[in-house]
Amino acid sequence: MHSRSFRLSAAVIVAVVTASGNAFAVPHAADAPPDAPVPGVTGSPRADFDGDGHPDVAVGAPGGTVGGRAGAGYVAVVYGMAEGPDGVRHQLVSQNRYGIPGTAETGDRFGAHLTAADLDADGFTDLVVSSPGEDVGAARDVGRYTVLWGGVGGLATAAAVVRGTSPTRAGDFDGDGHLDLVTARHVLYGPFDRTGGAARTGPLPAPDARVYAMDAGDVDGDGITDLVVSSGPSAPDGGGTVPPPRLRLWRGTEGGLVAGPSIAAPDTVSADGVALGDIDGDGRQDVVFARSTASRGGLVGVVRGTPDGPAPRAALFGQDSPGVPGTGESGDRFGSDVSVGDVDRDGHADVVAGVPGEDLAGRKDAGLFVVLKGSGDGLTGTGARGFGQNTAGVPGTAENGDRFGGGTAVVGAHVVVSAPEENGGSGSVWVFPATASGVTADGSVSFGPGTLAAPTAGARLGSALHR
Repeated sequence: MHSRSFRLSAAVIVAVVTASGNAFAVPHAADAPPDAPVPGVTGSPRADFDGDGHPDVAVGAPGGTVGGRAGAGYVAVVYGMAEGPDGVRHQLVSQNRYGIPGTAETGDRFGAHLTAADLDADGFTDLVVSSPGEDVGAARDVGRYTVLWGGVGGLATAAAVVRGTSPTRAGDFDGDGHLDLVTARHVLYGPFDRTGGAARTGPLPAPDARVYAMDAGDVDGDGITDLVVSSGPSAPDGGGTVPPPRLRLWRGTEGGLVAGPSIAAPDTVSADGVALGDIDGDGRQDVVFARSTASRGGLVGVVRGTPDGPAPRAALFGQDSPGVPGTGESGDRFGSDVSVGDVDRDGHADVVAGVPGEDLAGRKDAGLFVVLKGSGDGLTGTGARGFGQNTAGVPGTAENGDRFGGGTAVVGAHVVVSAPEENGGSGSVWVFPATASGVTADGSVSFGPGTLAAPTAGARLGSALHR
């Protein structure tokens, strides 16, 4: 797929395009907070930045050129309509507009990581944006987190929070009824005000650990949000090497996050992705993780939740598992990005796994994504389906280096998939309907920077999808 190229000045880098549409048919309680899980879409946060009842999606383009500054980065906020978040009604946000702290500068990478949560509890979802290349004073590349505040009409005001370069996750980690925000260095405990200030800041349970991936959810069922992290020592061991990361549970308590046990240690070594959801439909959160660099092209694992906590061993799936599309090959990176949601509405969360290194029809690293079904017995390869740009009904054409499936997300009744390297690194995003029969290519749509009238060259649109 090829998009038209646009060259935009700073004066027009922010655009809001609107269109009318009917109510988006996703079940959701009228009094539920906008970032609450959607019934039937287990594990998927509902982002509603403008409060109109339609799920929205935020897409990062950290390589985008803004005001002539390469790699300054921008965020495309795609607002949901009756047809889902199809790119028609959208907003482009950069550090040169909306009073966002700082100025778009070369290498800021604004939009590298995105987290959606209603931090100020006003009923509108807010968006936390990471710019890991941001300079603060004389400190270079220390990064910064910026909160874009939701409201009627969408995201319009912003405040800086703290320095940092990692992804973030939100949850009520101290059980006080206010959402908190965790980075790889801090826990910012709510409530937040619109200056970006948190009520207090605390350390991580293991402040010297290096955090590779994380996700938030109530794993132990006590009503307080926990954090599952893939982490390990930040310094080499006695042999001069840094041990690989393993999954660990950091429990939420009334005093905040505290260190908990390792999770299925024999199976979760080198986990580089984490997502939570109820795969077996028993009412407990299960831990989904990825080991995309494992031999034979990568693995996805599930540690089931039990009354006594996470199970001692994981069920592992790769492309050599029965029913899973494809063949496990070095470099496939099966599970490079994993997301969880009930995409067939059967009461069991399913797993969407990106496989951006998959070769298709003679095209190297064209990429695809695979949907693995949840069931009462846990995750299964039975009925798994794969989608690439050579799948009938999917817009575009599989090409060398597209890396389709580089990002995945379940957004309301849709699956969103990205290919940040599409069209020479400009990037593109696809939206697939999720029906009672599962994910379908029928009615799928795609959009790239050209479609959004956004800066194109090297934008890497889809490098981040909100979590």
